[in-house]
Amino acid sequence: MGSKKKVTVGYRYYLGMHLAICHGPVDALIEIQVGERQAWTGNLSASGRIEVSAPELFGGEKREGGIAGSVDVAFGEPTQAPNDYLQAKIGTPQPAYRGVLGLVLRQIYLAANNPYVKPWAVRVKRCFRDWYPAKAEIAGAANPAHILYECLTNAAWGMGYPSASLDGASFQAAADTLAAEGFGLNLLWLQQSKIEQFVGEVLDHIGGVLTTSPSTGRFVLKLVRADYSPAALPVLDPSNVIELESFQRAAWGETTNELVLIYSKPETFKETSLTVQDLANIQAQGAVVSQTRRYPGITSDALAARVALRDLAAVSTPLAKVRLKVNRRAWALTPGDVFTLTWAPLGIEGLVLRIAALDAGTLAEGAIGIDAVEDVFGLPAASYTAPQPSGWVDPVPAPSPVSPRRLLEAPYWDVARAMSAAELAYLDATDCFLQVLGGRPAAGALHYEIQSKTSSASTYDERGQGEFGPHAVLAAAVSQAVTSTLTYHSEVDLDLVAVGSYAYLNDEVVALTALNTSAKTLTVSRGVLDSVPVAHAAGSRLWFADGFQGVDPTEYAVGETINARLLTVTGKGTLALASAPTDSLTMGRRQNRPYPPGNLKINGVAYPSVVQGDLAVTWAHRDRLSQTASLIAQSAGNIGPESGVSYTLRIYGESGSLRRTYSGLTGTSQTYTLAQDAADSGLGRPNAQLRLELEASRAGVTSAQKHSVSFERAGYGLRYDQYYGGI
Repeated sequence: MGSKKKVTVGYRYYLGMHLAICHGPVDALIEIQVGERQAWTGNLSASGRIEVSAPELFGGEKREGGIAGSVDVAFGEPTQAPNDYLQAKIGTPQPAYRGVLGLVLRQIYLAANNPYVKPWAVRVKRCFRDWYPAKAEIAGAANPAHILYECLTNAAWGMGYPSASLDGASFQAAADTLAAEGFGLNLLWLQQSKIEQFVGEVLDHIGGVLTTSPSTGRFVLKLVRADYSPAALPVLDPSNVIELESFQRAAWGETTNELVLIYSKPETFKETSLTVQDLANIQAQGAVVSQTRRYPGITSDALAARVALRDLAAVSTPLAKVRLKVNRRAWALTPGDVFTLTWAPLGIEGLVLRIAALDAGTLAEGAIGIDAVEDVFGLPAASYTAPQPSGWVDPVPAPSPVSPRRLLEAPYWDVARAMSAAELAYLDATDCFLQVLGGRPAAGALHYEIQSKTSSASTYDERGQGEFGPHAVLAAAVSQAVTSTLTYHSEVDLDLVAVGSYAYLNDEVVALTALNTSAKTLTVSRGVLDSVPVAHAAGSRLWFADGFQGVDPTEYAVGETINARLLTVTGKGTLALASAPTDSLTMGRRQNRPYPPGNLKINGVAYPSVVQGDLAVTWAHRDRLSQTASLIAQSAGNIGPESGVSYTLRIYGESGSLRRTYSGLTGTSQTYTLAQDAADSGLGRPNAQLRLELEASRAGVTSAQKHSVSFERAGYGLRYDQYYGGI
């Protein structure tokens, strides 16, 4: 429907770039995100080249393009050679960048219509496997004991201690416990904080203590767990306690009864939260006292719940705290160790305490100072707190095939309204145009692109775009009528429908005159434009096409078969051509065909079920060239007729055989007498049932649709028992 000129609407941008990510090598590259959208995913475990193919990542070339091209992934191995692309672009000598994980973008397609580089992010996996590799990884995360081991021993960015300075047995025991608990961490250290601070963060996550052994001087890793028997613990009592400096137990008002734990969501690594409460404490205090703790390395919902309960037990219980001085018999105790206290003057018998801080004293004064707290810090083995779902649903869906869909040949009504008077005068009688109707496949889908080709062509061409159209399903069958009230269900986007517009009910075109969305009913004028009323079964689809047609402006020839694919466009891109179903339609010169006559009546009745006596068939002229201002109802009087139009009336008998044809009719009536019926039937009587067909013709071209009306005959011995006394 008109010419299509190509214009420049934007530019594609390409970029070569070297991105230094982190210390390397790593175990694997898992994902690349650009602008917080996934551009590539896989499991690359060594240096190599990957192909990023996400040209629709930001909406395709109609919006902000996407990412596509070759990317070299350099893991930073000790034998890594200089990158050939960097050598070609920057020159030699070129560093090999060993010890650094990097990405080299080899002039990749970066965007369309947007000259700004969106932020890049990568997801990598790295677990320290040089020590105790069997337990280095826990469900895709790193074992915290291994994280601490490397922080202490790494000479490049860690503390650089020799491995001999670590108590390997304690670290291995902690690694085994953490693996059994499923306590893996995903943590990122940016070196913006001291390594000691990062170590403290890991210890906070796992509930651990890192200390040195007074006997060996080695680093010892202890986990605060209920992994002891109280009867086997060291006992501090008046025999070895020099002085009990203080003993106090917290009041309920000093405790916390709600804990909000902030951790990282498993799928996105973005922050989320979990809340646990001690209901008994809340009742005791009469109010909610809340505390927030942040554990970004936890990426498991179940583990987050267990850690939240661990911390809640510590802050919601009125624990006893003691400060005491003991003699050198307690020389082997270190922070994190557990002992029992017996102190008769205060009625204390076998109270289990854990050392929080320890002052080893001096050579001149042998007393050891201990600060301890009642032990309830064990990590629960199971959690009965289910993680709360976020309730958030991504409003931007991935593009999926348009469903439902329909192809149409454009009627003259749409052609005449789309073209100027000059273009319409130039229109060839055999020109045909394709229209498409598509339903929104998912909320958030924006529109669709039209790709089409003739059946003889090898490739599809983009023809434009279309808006998703409203549609519904017929709830009950409907018979032939001049007007009908329809009931519907399974409606989509019906809030976009306007009274006065037209719709397709199968191949019949109907004009909407009233709509009640509460009752799910709509009233329509039947058989408008170039269609006629026919019966429709329940389940038929109703397409509200007026203003929602996607248009292919290509001029096709009569008899050509057109293949079309509709490519859904969302904020995440455009559906791939290969993923779109193919629909086909053969062109039939619809826009040039004369309109069928309207206002068909038999003996003065539209669509009668029974007729008596002679048949007086009447109709009204229609003119497609004149009917471009408003939708004309079936019951309207004469319009036109279009020059050169004549009518053909066919009469079929009760056996379905053609009995008489009236062709070349130019008037608006024709009578078929009872005597003619009896003579034509070959039965010696009139037919007990008849069917009439009425169509328009012009210059060898017939109307796209024709009237077909079936009815029974009554009287003169026909069905006398059914219509006694008349019809």
